[in-house]
Amino acid sequence: MKPAASLFAALTVAVVGLLAPAPAQALFDDTEARRAIIDLRGRFEVQTREMAELKARLDRLEQVSRGQLELQTQIEALRQEVARLRGQLEEQANALAQTQRAQRDLASSVDTRLKQVEPEQAQVDGRTVTVETEERKLYESALSQFRAGDFARSVASLQQLRSRWPESAYTANALFWTGSAQFALKDYKASIASHQVLLTRFPDYPRAADAMLNLGYAQAESGDRKAAKATLENVIRKYPDSQAAQLARDRLPALR
Repeated sequence: MKPAASLFAALTVAVVGLLAPAPAQALFDDTEARRAIIDLRGRFEVQTREMAELKARLDRLEQVSRGQLELQTQIEALRQEVARLRGQLEEQANALAQTQRAQRDLASSVDTRLKQVEPEQAQVDGRTVTVETEERKLYESALSQFRAGDFARSVASLQQLRSRWPESAYTANALFWTGSAQFALKDYKASIASHQVLLTRFPDYPRAADAMLNLGYAQAESGDRKAAKATLENVIRKYPDSQAAQLARDRLPALR
C-alpha cells in the first residue's frame, strides 16, 4: 500500500472513531471533532505535499542518474572512438613515414644512377675530357690495383673498361697500363700485343716513347731479340732526347 493511501486510511479510521458512540464523559463535542478533523486533514495535506515533493525529487534524481549513465556511456564510446582514430592515425603516420623513406631511397638511387651515367669533366694527359662517373671510377680503381701490385686484377679492370667504353678517353692509357701489368706478370706476348695496339691507334700518345721502350723490352724477354733491337733503335731515332731513348741505348748492347 502506498504511504499516501495509508495515511488517508488512518485519518478515516480516526474520524470514524471520533464519530462512533462513546460514553458521555469520553466524547468530544462537535467543535473539538471538527478541530480534530481539520487538524488531521491539514497534516494529511502536508504529508501529501511532502510525498509529492519527495517523489518529484526522486524523479529528478532518477533522470539525472539516467542522464549521467548515458553521459558516461557516451564518454566511454567517445574514448573508444578516440582510441580507434589514434590507432588509425598511427598506422597512417607509419605508412606515410615508410612512403617518404621509400621516396627518399628511390630519389637517392635515381640520383646515384644518374650520376653514374651523367658525363663529368676529367683530366687525361693534360686534356679536359668528358667521361662517365662509373667509367672514371673503374679506371682509377685499375690504377690503384696496379700501384698495389695486384697486376692481374688491374688487367681485368682495364679490359672491362675498354669493353664497356670502347671509345673512352681513357683507352690509350688503359692500353698502356694493361701492357705494363702484363709485362709484370711475365705475359710478354700479351704485353707486346697491347703495346702494338696502343702505338698503332694512338701514334701521338704522350707516353709513346715509354710504350715503345716497353714493347722492345717485352720482345727481348719473349726471345725475339731481332724485333727488340729494331724497336729500341726506333725509340732512339724518334725520341732521341727522351729518357726512354737513354734506356734503349743502355739495353741495346745486350742484344748484339
